[in-house]
Amino acid sequence: YNLCMALSPEAIQVLRELNPWWADPSVVRPAPPPYRRPLVAEIAGRLRQPKGLMEIVRGPRQVGKSTGITQIIQDLLGSGTPAGDILMVRFDLELLREERDALRSILRWYVEEIRRRPLGKGAASYLFLDEIHKLRRWDEEVKHLGDTFQVRMFLTGSSSVLVARGGRESLAGRVFTTELPTFSFREVLECWKPEMAHPLPKAIRIQDMFDGALQDSLQALEDLKPQQRLAIDRTLERYYTRGGYPRLYSGEVHDDQWADYLVQTVFDSVLGADIPDLFPVENPQLLRHLYLTVARLTATVIPQNKLPAIAAEAGFQTNQPTTGKYLHYLADALLIREFRRYPLAKKTSARLPAKITVSDLGVRNALFRGAPSLSESDPGILGPLVETMVQTVLRGHNLQVHFFRDYEDPGNRRSTVREVDFVLERVDGETIPVEVKFRKRIDGADVVGIRHFMGRFRCPLGVVVTRQLARWDPEDRLLYVPLRNFLLAF
Repeated sequence: YNLCMALSPEAIQVLRELNPWWADPSVVRPAPPPYRRPLVAEIAGRLRQPKGLMEIVRGPRQVGKSTGITQIIQDLLGSGTPAGDILMVRFDLELLREERDALRSILRWYVEEIRRRPLGKGAASYLFLDEIHKLRRWDEEVKHLGDTFQVRMFLTGSSSVLVARGGRESLAGRVFTTELPTFSFREVLECWKPEMAHPLPKAIRIQDMFDGALQDSLQALEDLKPQQRLAIDRTLERYYTRGGYPRLYSGEVHDDQWADYLVQTVFDSVLGADIPDLFPVENPQLLRHLYLTVARLTATVIPQNKLPAIAAEAGFQTNQPTTGKYLHYLADALLIREFRRYPLAKKTSARLPAKITVSDLGVRNALFRGAPSLSESDPGILGPLVETMVQTVLRGHNLQVHFFRDYEDPGNRRSTVREVDFVLERVDGETIPVEVKFRKRIDGADVVGIRHFMGRFRCPLGVVVTRQLARWDPEDRLLYVPLRNFLLAF
Protein backbone atom coordinates (compact mmCIF):
# COMPACT_ATOMS: atom_id res chain seq x y z
CA TYR A 1 0.00 0.00 0.00
CA ASN A 2 3.03 2.28 0.32
CA LEU A 3 3.26 2.53 -3.49
CA CYS A 4 -0.20 4.10 -3.76
CA MET A 5 -0.76 7.60 -5.03
CA ALA A 6 -1.51 10.42 -2.58
CA LEU A 7 -5.18 11.39 -2.33
CA SER A 8 -6.30 14.73 -3.66
CA PRO A 9 -7.39 17.34 -1.08
CA GLU A 10 -10.91 17.19 -2.56
CA ALA A 11 -11.11 13.41 -1.97
CA ILE A 12 -9.85 13.84 1.61
CA GLN A 13 -12.53 16.46 2.25
CA VAL A 14 -15.25 14.13 0.89
CA LEU A 15 -14.02 11.24 3.06
CA ARG A 16 -14.14 13.43 6.17
CA GLU A 17 -17.70 14.49 5.27
CA LEU A 18 -18.75 10.86 4.74
CA ASN A 19 -17.22 9.87 8.10
CA PRO A 20 -18.28 12.68 10.50
CA TRP A 21 -17.78 10.39 13.54
CA TRP A 22 -14.02 10.85 13.17
CA ALA A 23 -14.50 14.43 14.39
CA ASP A 24 -17.40 13.70 16.77
CA PRO A 25 -18.22 10.04 17.62
CA SER A 26 -21.82 11.00 18.44
CA VAL A 27 -22.54 12.15 14.86
CA VAL A 28 -23.73 9.86 12.05
CA ARG A 29 -24.94 11.63 8.91
CA PRO A 30 -27.59 11.47 7.66
CA ALA A 31 -29.12 10.58 11.04
CA PRO A 32 -30.61 7.10 10.44
CA PRO A 33 -34.22 6.24 11.39
CA PRO A 34 -34.64 4.24 14.62
CA TYR A 35 -36.39 1.28 12.93
CA ARG A 36 -34.01 -1.56 12.04
CA ARG A 37 -35.09 -3.95 9.28
CA PRO A 38 -34.66 -7.55 10.48
CA LEU A 39 -32.15 -8.31 7.71
CA VAL A 40 -30.05 -5.27 8.71
CA ALA A 41 -30.17 -6.33 12.38
CA GLU A 42 -28.99 -9.84 11.41
CA ILE A 43 -26.04 -8.42 9.43
CA ALA A 44 -25.11 -6.09 12.32
CA GLY A 45 -25.07 -9.10 14.67
CA ARG A 46 -22.72 -11.03 12.38
CA LEU A 47 -20.41 -8.03 11.91
CA ARG A 48 -20.00 -7.67 15.67
CA GLN A 49 -18.33 -11.10 15.78
CA PRO A 50 -14.51 -10.77 15.82
CA LYS A 51 -14.18 -12.91 12.67
CA GLY A 52 -16.52 -13.69 9.82
CA LEU A 53 -17.20 -13.61 6.11
CA MET A 54 -17.42 -10.44 4.06
CA GLU A 55 -21.00 -9.21 4.03
CA ILE A 56 -22.47 -8.34 0.63
CA VAL A 57 -25.88 -6.66 0.44
CA ARG A 58 -27.51 -6.34 -2.94
CA GLY A 59 -30.80 -4.77 -3.87
CA PRO A 60 -32.41 -2.20 -6.15
CA ARG A 61 -31.86 1.50 -5.57
CA GLN A 62 -33.99 3.30 -2.96
CA VAL A 63 -34.69 0.25 -0.74
CA GLY A 64 -32.46 1.33 2.18
CA LYS A 65 -29.00 -0.18 1.60
CA SER A 66 -27.18 3.05 2.51
CA THR A 67 -29.55 3.61 5.45
CA GLY A 68 -28.62 0.12 6.68
CA ILE A 69 -24.93 1.12 6.60
CA THR A 70 -25.49 4.24 8.73
CA GLN A 71 -27.60 2.24 11.21
CA ILE A 72 -24.91 -0.43 11.61
CA ILE A 73 -22.24 2.27 12.05
CA GLN A 74 -24.41 4.02 14.67
CA ASP A 75 -24.77 0.71 16.56
CA LEU A 76 -21.02 0.01 16.39
CA LEU A 77 -20.22 3.46 17.78
CA GLY A 78 -22.88 3.03 20.48
CA SER A 79 -21.36 -0.28 21.57
CA GLY A 80 -17.90 1.24 22.04
CA THR A 81 -16.13 0.69 18.70
CA PRO A 82 -13.53 3.49 18.33
CA ALA A 83 -14.62 5.99 15.67
CA GLY A 84 -11.23 5.71 13.95
CA ASP A 85 -11.82 1.99 13.35
CA ILE A 86 -14.75 2.70 10.98
CA LEU A 87 -14.36 3.77 7.35
CA MET A 88 -17.23 4.39 4.94
CA VAL A 89 -16.63 5.02 1.22
CA ARG A 90 -19.28 5.66 -1.44
CA PHE A 91 -18.13 4.62 -4.89
CA ASP A 92 -21.14 6.16 -6.59
CA LEU A 93 -19.21 9.42 -6.04
CA GLU A 94 -17.12 9.92 -9.16
CA LEU A 95 -14.55 12.03 -7.31
CA LEU A 96 -13.56 9.04 -5.13
CA ARG A 97 -13.94 6.47 -7.88
CA GLU A 98 -11.61 8.36 -10.23
CA GLU A 99 -8.73 8.64 -7.74
CA ARG A 100 -5.68 6.73 -8.93
CA ASP A 101 -5.69 3.21 -7.35
CA ALA A 102 -8.80 4.45 -5.53
CA LEU A 103 -9.36 1.77 -2.87
CA ARG A 104 -5.67 1.29 -2.04
CA SER A 105 -4.98 5.03 -1.92
CA ILE A 106 -8.00 5.70 0.29
CA LEU A 107 -7.00 2.89 2.65
CA ARG A 108 -3.39 4.05 2.89
CA TRP A 109 -4.51 7.59 3.77
CA TYR A 110 -7.09 6.24 6.27
CA VAL A 111 -4.53 4.00 8.03
CA GLU A 112 -1.95 6.79 8.28
CA GLU A 113 -4.20 9.73 9.15
CA ILE A 114 -7.24 8.28 10.95
CA ARG A 115 -6.59 4.78 12.31
CA ARG A 116 -2.90 5.56 13.02
CA ARG A 117 -1.88 1.96 13.39
CA PRO A 118 -1.47 -0.82 10.81
CA LEU A 119 -4.58 -2.77 9.76
CA GLY A 120 -3.14 -5.94 11.31
CA LYS A 121 -2.49 -4.35 14.71
CA GLY A 122 -5.14 -4.29 17.45
CA ALA A 123 -8.89 -4.54 16.85
CA ALA A 124 -10.15 -4.99 13.28
CA SER A 125 -11.28 -2.05 11.21
CA TYR A 126 -14.80 -1.96 9.76
CA LEU A 127 -14.83 -1.06 6.06
CA PHE A 128 -18.18 -0.07 4.53
CA LEU A 129 -17.84 0.10 0.74
CA ASP A 130 -21.09 1.38 -0.79
CA GLU A 131 -21.84 0.71 -4.51
CA ILE A 132 -18.50 -1.11 -4.78
CA HIS A 133 -19.32 -2.60 -8.18
CA LYS A 134 -18.83 0.85 -9.74
CA LEU A 135 -15.09 0.55 -9.04
CA ARG A 136 -12.95 -1.10 -11.72
CA ARG A 137 -11.43 -4.47 -10.72
CA TRP A 138 -13.02 -4.14 -7.31
CA ASP A 139 -13.11 -7.90 -6.68
CA GLU A 140 -9.31 -8.29 -6.90
CA GLU A 141 -8.79 -5.37 -4.51
CA VAL A 142 -11.35 -6.68 -2.02
CA LYS A 143 -9.93 -10.21 -2.16
CA HIS A 144 -6.41 -8.88 -1.49
CA LEU A 145 -7.68 -6.83 1.44
CA GLY A 146 -9.59 -9.72 2.98
CA ASP A 147 -6.72 -12.17 2.52
CA THR A 148 -4.02 -9.82 3.82
CA PHE A 149 -5.53 -7.84 6.70
CA GLN A 150 -7.82 -8.39 9.66
CA VAL A 151 -10.76 -6.27 8.51
CA ARG A 152 -14.53 -6.69 8.63
CA MET A 153 -16.03 -5.71 5.28
CA PHE A 154 -19.54 -4.73 4.29
CA LEU A 155 -20.14 -4.23 0.56
CA THR A 156 -23.29 -3.02 -1.17
CA GLY A 157 -24.40 -2.81 -4.77
CA SER A 158 -27.46 -2.73 -6.95
CA SER A 159 -26.71 -6.02 -8.61
CA SER A 160 -25.43 -9.53 -8.07
CA VAL A 161 -22.71 -8.47 -10.44
CA LEU A 162 -21.06 -8.18 -7.01
CA VAL A 163 -20.61 -11.93 -6.96
CA ALA A 164 -20.34 -12.39 -10.72
CA ARG A 165 -17.96 -11.07 -13.39
CA GLY A 166 -14.93 -12.77 -11.89
CA GLY A 167 -16.04 -12.03 -8.35
CA ARG A 168 -17.74 -15.40 -8.13
CA GLU A 169 -14.42 -17.19 -8.54
CA SER A 170 -12.13 -14.84 -6.65
CA LEU A 171 -14.48 -14.36 -3.68
CA ALA A 172 -15.88 -17.90 -3.53
CA GLY A 173 -16.25 -19.02 0.08
CA ARG A 174 -15.33 -15.58 1.42
CA VAL A 175 -18.68 -13.80 1.24
CA PHE A 176 -22.18 -14.05 2.68
CA THR A 177 -24.73 -12.39 0.38
CA THR A 178 -28.03 -10.92 1.55
CA GLU A 179 -30.72 -9.68 -0.84
CA LEU A 180 -32.45 -6.57 0.46
CA PRO A 181 -35.83 -6.24 -1.30
CA THR A 182 -38.41 -3.49 -0.91
CA PHE A 183 -40.21 -3.37 2.47
CA SER A 184 -42.62 -6.18 3.34
CA PHE A 185 -46.10 -5.26 4.58
CA ARG A 186 -45.11 -6.06 8.15
CA GLU A 187 -41.99 -3.88 7.88
CA VAL A 188 -44.14 -0.98 6.63
CA LEU A 189 -46.32 -1.29 9.76
CA GLU A 190 -43.36 -1.70 12.14
CA CYS A 191 -41.57 1.33 10.71
CA TRP A 192 -44.39 3.82 10.02
CA LYS A 193 -47.43 2.46 11.90
CA PRO A 194 -45.89 1.14 15.14
CA GLU A 195 -49.23 1.41 16.97
CA MET A 196 -50.65 -1.17 14.53
CA ALA A 197 -47.58 -3.40 14.73
CA HIS A 198 -47.39 -3.37 18.53
CA PRO A 199 -50.05 -6.10 19.19
CA LEU A 200 -48.68 -8.43 16.47
CA PRO A 201 -46.96 -11.67 17.51
CA LYS A 202 -43.20 -11.93 16.94
CA ALA A 203 -42.38 -12.33 13.25
CA ILE A 204 -41.27 -15.78 12.11
CA ARG A 205 -38.84 -16.67 9.32
CA ILE A 206 -40.29 -18.34 6.25
CA GLN A 207 -38.12 -21.41 7.03
CA ASP A 208 -39.92 -21.76 10.38
CA MET A 209 -43.07 -22.85 8.52
CA PHE A 210 -41.49 -26.29 8.17
CA ASP A 211 -41.51 -26.62 11.97
CA GLY A 212 -45.14 -25.59 12.49
CA ALA A 213 -44.44 -21.98 13.58
CA LEU A 214 -47.03 -20.51 11.22
CA GLN A 215 -49.96 -22.18 13.04
CA ASP A 216 -48.87 -20.67 16.38
CA SER A 217 -48.41 -17.22 14.85
CA LEU A 218 -51.81 -17.30 13.13
CA GLN A 219 -53.64 -18.05 16.35
CA ALA A 220 -52.32 -14.80 17.83
CA LEU A 221 -53.20 -12.89 14.63
CA GLU A 222 -56.77 -14.23 14.73
CA ASP A 223 -57.09 -12.79 18.25
CA LEU A 224 -56.65 -9.19 17.01
CA LYS A 225 -59.62 -6.94 17.79
CA PRO A 226 -62.00 -6.07 14.91
CA GLN A 227 -60.98 -2.40 14.91
CA GLN A 228 -57.30 -3.40 14.74
CA ARG A 229 -58.00 -5.64 11.73
CA LEU A 230 -59.94 -2.83 10.04
CA ALA A 231 -57.07 -0.36 10.45
CA ILE A 232 -54.56 -2.94 9.17
CA ASP A 233 -56.79 -3.74 6.17
CA ARG A 234 -56.90 -0.07 5.19
CA THR A 235 -53.10 0.07 5.25
CA LEU A 236 -52.95 -3.23 3.32
CA GLU A 237 -55.04 -1.71 0.49
CA ARG A 238 -52.51 1.13 0.28
CA TYR A 239 -49.56 -1.31 0.34
CA TYR A 240 -51.24 -3.40 -2.37
CA THR A 241 -51.51 -0.28 -4.55
CA ARG A 242 -48.15 1.34 -3.86
CA GLY A 243 -45.80 -1.49 -2.88
CA GLY A 244 -42.88 -1.35 -0.48
CA TYR A 245 -40.48 1.42 -1.54
CA PRO A 246 -39.76 3.21 1.77
CA ARG A 247 -39.97 6.80 0.50
CA LEU A 248 -43.65 6.28 -0.30
CA TYR A 249 -44.31 6.03 3.47
CA SER A 250 -41.72 8.39 4.97
CA GLY A 251 -43.47 11.56 3.82
CA GLU A 252 -40.75 12.40 1.27
CA VAL A 253 -43.03 11.54 -1.69
CA HIS A 254 -46.41 13.28 -1.70
CA ASP A 255 -49.58 11.27 -2.27
CA ASP A 256 -50.11 12.62 -5.78
CA GLN A 257 -46.51 11.80 -6.78
CA TRP A 258 -46.20 8.11 -5.88
CA ALA A 259 -46.70 6.73 -9.40
CA ASP A 260 -44.35 9.28 -11.01
CA TYR A 261 -41.72 8.56 -8.34
CA LEU A 262 -41.81 4.79 -8.98
CA VAL A 263 -41.71 5.19 -12.76
CA GLN A 264 -38.75 7.55 -12.41
CA THR A 265 -36.90 5.34 -9.92
CA VAL A 266 -37.37 1.99 -11.66
CA PHE A 267 -38.26 2.63 -15.27
CA ASP A 268 -36.02 5.62 -15.95
CA SER A 269 -33.11 5.14 -13.53
CA VAL A 270 -32.72 1.35 -13.20
CA LEU A 271 -33.79 0.30 -16.70
CA GLY A 272 -32.40 3.41 -18.37
CA ALA A 273 -29.07 3.73 -16.55
CA ASP A 274 -28.18 1.11 -13.91
CA ILE A 275 -28.67 -2.07 -15.96
CA PRO A 276 -27.07 -0.71 -19.19
CA ASP A 277 -24.08 0.45 -17.06
CA LEU A 278 -23.58 -3.10 -15.76
CA PHE A 279 -24.50 -5.27 -18.73
CA PRO A 280 -24.25 -5.14 -22.52
CA VAL A 281 -27.78 -3.99 -23.39
CA GLU A 282 -27.83 -3.55 -27.16
CA ASN A 283 -31.49 -2.56 -27.24
CA PRO A 284 -32.64 -0.52 -24.19
CA GLN A 285 -36.15 -0.15 -25.65
CA LEU A 286 -36.51 -3.94 -25.77
CA LEU A 287 -35.41 -4.17 -22.11
CA ARG A 288 -38.17 -1.71 -21.14
CA HIS A 289 -40.70 -3.52 -23.30
CA LEU A 290 -39.86 -6.85 -21.62
CA TYR A 291 -40.28 -5.34 -18.15
CA LEU A 292 -43.65 -3.87 -19.18
CA THR A 293 -44.72 -7.27 -20.52
CA VAL A 294 -43.74 -9.01 -17.26
CA ALA A 295 -45.59 -6.28 -15.31
CA ARG A 296 -48.72 -6.86 -17.37
CA LEU A 297 -48.46 -10.67 -17.11
CA THR A 298 -47.15 -10.79 -13.52
CA ALA A 299 -47.54 -14.19 -11.79
CA THR A 300 -48.37 -16.05 -14.98
CA VAL A 301 -46.41 -18.98 -16.39
CA ILE A 302 -44.73 -17.74 -19.55
CA PRO A 303 -43.26 -20.12 -22.16
CA GLN A 304 -39.88 -18.78 -23.30
CA ASN A 305 -41.02 -18.44 -26.93
CA LYS A 306 -43.96 -16.24 -25.92
CA LEU A 307 -41.89 -13.19 -24.96
CA PRO A 308 -40.09 -12.89 -28.35
CA ALA A 309 -43.49 -13.30 -30.06
CA ILE A 310 -45.03 -10.49 -27.96
CA ALA A 311 -41.97 -8.32 -28.68
CA ALA A 312 -42.24 -9.03 -32.41
CA GLU A 313 -45.89 -7.91 -32.38
CA ALA A 314 -44.72 -4.64 -30.79
CA GLY A 315 -42.18 -4.14 -33.58
CA PHE A 316 -39.00 -5.48 -31.95
CA GLN A 317 -36.81 -7.90 -33.87
CA THR A 318 -35.44 -10.31 -31.29
CA ASN A 319 -34.98 -13.97 -30.42
CA GLN A 320 -35.19 -16.32 -27.48
CA PRO A 321 -31.52 -16.08 -26.34
CA THR A 322 -31.73 -12.26 -26.26
CA THR A 323 -35.00 -12.12 -24.31
CA GLY A 324 -33.64 -14.79 -21.94
CA LYS A 325 -30.50 -12.71 -21.37
CA TYR A 326 -32.51 -9.53 -20.72
CA LEU A 327 -34.79 -11.38 -18.28
CA HIS A 328 -31.65 -12.45 -16.43
CA TYR A 329 -30.57 -8.79 -16.20
CA LEU A 330 -33.98 -7.79 -14.80
CA ALA A 331 -33.90 -10.60 -12.25
CA ASP A 332 -30.31 -9.72 -11.36
CA ALA A 333 -31.36 -6.15 -10.57
CA LEU A 334 -34.13 -7.64 -8.35
CA LEU A 335 -36.84 -6.02 -10.49
CA ILE A 336 -38.46 -9.35 -11.34
CA ARG A 337 -38.45 -12.88 -9.90
CA GLU A 338 -38.35 -16.03 -12.01
CA PHE A 339 -39.67 -19.28 -10.55
CA ARG A 340 -38.75 -22.61 -12.15
CA ARG A 341 -41.01 -25.61 -12.34
CA TYR A 342 -40.83 -28.19 -9.56
CA PRO A 343 -39.28 -30.70 -9.59
CA LEU A 344 -36.39 -29.10 -11.46
CA ALA A 345 -35.44 -30.76 -14.72
CA LYS A 346 -32.12 -32.56 -14.66
CA LYS A 347 -30.88 -30.35 -17.49
CA THR A 348 -31.56 -26.65 -17.01
CA SER A 349 -33.13 -25.42 -20.21
CA ALA A 350 -34.22 -21.93 -21.16
CA ARG A 351 -37.02 -23.56 -23.15
CA LEU A 352 -38.92 -24.58 -20.03
CA PRO A 353 -41.68 -22.16 -19.08
CA ALA A 354 -41.08 -20.00 -16.02
CA LYS A 355 -43.45 -18.22 -13.71
CA ILE A 356 -42.41 -14.56 -13.58
CA THR A 357 -43.55 -11.79 -11.24
CA VAL A 358 -42.51 -8.20 -10.76
CA SER A 359 -40.70 -7.96 -7.42
CA ASP A 360 -42.77 -5.01 -6.22
CA LEU A 361 -46.45 -4.70 -7.15
CA GLY A 362 -46.41 -0.92 -6.69
CA VAL A 363 -44.19 -0.48 -9.76
CA ARG A 364 -46.65 -2.44 -11.89
CA ASN A 365 -49.51 -0.30 -10.59
CA ALA A 366 -47.54 2.90 -11.20
CA LEU A 367 -46.88 1.93 -14.82
CA PHE A 368 -50.56 1.15 -15.45
CA ARG A 369 -51.76 4.03 -13.24
CA GLY A 370 -53.71 2.09 -10.64
CA ALA A 371 -54.96 -1.34 -9.63
CA PRO A 372 -58.37 -2.99 -9.15
CA SER A 373 -59.71 -2.66 -5.58
CA LEU A 374 -58.37 -5.39 -3.29
CA SER A 375 -61.58 -5.51 -1.26
CA GLU A 376 -64.17 -5.34 -4.04
CA SER A 377 -62.78 -6.58 -7.36
CA ASP A 378 -63.35 -9.86 -9.18
CA PRO A 379 -61.15 -12.70 -7.77
CA GLY A 380 -60.16 -13.71 -11.31
CA ILE A 381 -58.57 -10.31 -11.92
CA LEU A 382 -57.04 -10.09 -8.44
CA GLY A 383 -55.48 -13.58 -8.39
CA PRO A 384 -52.14 -12.78 -10.12
CA LEU A 385 -51.81 -9.48 -8.24
CA VAL A 386 -52.31 -11.17 -4.86
CA GLU A 387 -49.80 -13.87 -5.88
CA THR A 388 -47.32 -11.07 -6.61
CA MET A 389 -47.86 -9.76 -3.06
CA VAL A 390 -47.50 -13.23 -1.55
CA GLN A 391 -44.10 -13.82 -3.20
CA THR A 392 -42.67 -10.80 -1.33
CA VAL A 393 -42.39 -12.89 1.85
CA LEU A 394 -41.39 -16.15 0.16
CA ARG A 395 -37.63 -15.70 0.45
CA GLY A 396 -34.96 -16.88 2.84
CA HIS A 397 -31.43 -18.28 3.07
CA ASN A 398 -31.16 -21.93 2.01
CA LEU A 399 -34.66 -21.87 0.53
CA GLN A 400 -35.69 -22.25 -3.11
CA VAL A 401 -39.08 -21.16 -4.44
CA HIS A 402 -40.67 -22.84 -7.47
CA PHE A 403 -44.11 -23.38 -8.99
CA PHE A 404 -45.72 -26.72 -9.83
CA ARG A 405 -47.51 -27.75 -13.04
CA ASP A 406 -47.69 -31.34 -14.21
CA TYR A 407 -50.04 -33.98 -15.48
CA GLU A 408 -52.04 -35.79 -12.81
CA ASP A 409 -50.55 -38.99 -14.20
CA PRO A 410 -46.95 -37.87 -14.92
CA GLY A 411 -46.03 -38.69 -18.50
CA ASN A 412 -49.64 -39.19 -19.59
CA ARG A 413 -50.45 -36.07 -21.61
CA ARG A 414 -54.11 -37.00 -21.71
CA SER A 415 -54.49 -36.72 -17.94
CA THR A 416 -55.54 -33.47 -16.25
CA VAL A 417 -52.90 -30.79 -15.58
CA ARG A 418 -52.55 -29.93 -11.88
CA GLU A 419 -50.95 -26.70 -10.62
CA VAL A 420 -49.73 -25.08 -7.41
CA ASP A 421 -48.80 -21.38 -7.30
CA PHE A 422 -45.60 -21.69 -5.23
CA VAL A 423 -43.48 -24.52 -3.82
CA LEU A 424 -41.00 -23.81 -1.02
CA GLU A 425 -38.09 -26.26 -1.02
CA ARG A 426 -35.69 -26.66 1.87
CA VAL A 427 -32.09 -27.86 1.42
CA ASP A 428 -33.06 -31.36 2.60
CA GLY A 429 -35.69 -31.57 -0.18
CA GLU A 430 -38.75 -31.16 2.05
CA THR A 431 -41.40 -28.94 0.47
CA ILE A 432 -44.40 -26.78 1.39
CA PRO A 433 -46.89 -25.92 -1.36
CA VAL A 434 -48.55 -22.47 -1.19
CA GLU A 435 -51.74 -21.85 -3.17
CA VAL A 436 -53.48 -18.47 -3.50
CA LYS A 437 -57.31 -18.59 -3.57
CA PHE A 438 -58.38 -15.00 -2.96
CA ARG A 439 -62.14 -15.50 -2.91
CA LYS A 440 -64.89 -15.51 -0.29
CA ARG A 441 -65.95 -19.13 -0.78
CA ILE A 442 -63.50 -22.00 -1.24
CA ASP A 443 -64.64 -25.51 -2.07
CA GLY A 444 -63.00 -28.86 -2.81
CA ALA A 445 -62.37 -28.05 -6.48
CA ASP A 446 -60.17 -25.10 -5.45
CA VAL A 447 -57.68 -27.31 -3.59
CA VAL A 448 -57.43 -30.29 -5.94
CA GLY A 449 -54.01 -29.14 -7.20
CA ILE A 450 -52.44 -28.68 -3.78
CA ARG A 451 -53.91 -31.98 -2.55
CA HIS A 452 -52.46 -33.75 -5.58
CA PHE A 453 -49.04 -32.21 -4.88
CA MET A 454 -49.12 -33.28 -1.21
CA GLY A 455 -50.03 -36.81 -2.21
CA ARG A 456 -47.05 -36.98 -4.54
CA PHE A 457 -44.29 -35.22 -2.55
CA ARG A 458 -43.04 -35.05 1.04
CA CYS A 459 -44.76 -32.09 2.79
CA PRO A 460 -45.43 -31.35 6.48
CA LEU A 461 -48.41 -29.17 5.46
CA GLY A 462 -49.93 -27.14 2.62
CA VAL A 463 -50.90 -23.45 2.83
CA VAL A 464 -53.88 -21.85 1.10
CA VAL A 465 -53.84 -18.03 1.15
CA THR A 466 -57.45 -16.80 1.19
CA ARG A 467 -59.52 -13.62 1.36
CA GLN A 468 -61.15 -14.39 4.75
CA LEU A 469 -61.14 -18.11 5.56
CA ALA A 470 -58.92 -19.08 8.51
CA ARG A 471 -58.82 -22.72 9.62
CA TRP A 472 -56.66 -25.83 9.95
CA ASP A 473 -57.87 -28.96 8.14
CA PRO A 474 -56.12 -31.83 9.99
CA GLU A 475 -57.31 -34.48 7.53
CA ASP A 476 -55.75 -32.81 4.47
CA ARG A 477 -53.02 -31.03 6.52
CA LEU A 478 -54.10 -27.77 4.85
CA LEU A 479 -53.76 -24.42 6.61
CA TYR A 480 -56.16 -21.76 5.29
CA VAL A 481 -54.76 -18.27 5.97
CA PRO A 482 -56.24 -14.84 5.13
CA LEU A 483 -53.84 -12.75 3.03
CA ARG A 484 -53.54 -10.10 5.76
CA ASN A 485 -52.39 -12.66 8.35
CA PHE A 486 -50.04 -14.44 5.95
CA LEU A 487 -48.20 -11.19 5.14
CA LEU A 488 -48.10 -10.18 8.82
CA ALA A 489 -46.67 -13.50 10.02
CA PHE A 490 -43.20 -12.91 8.52
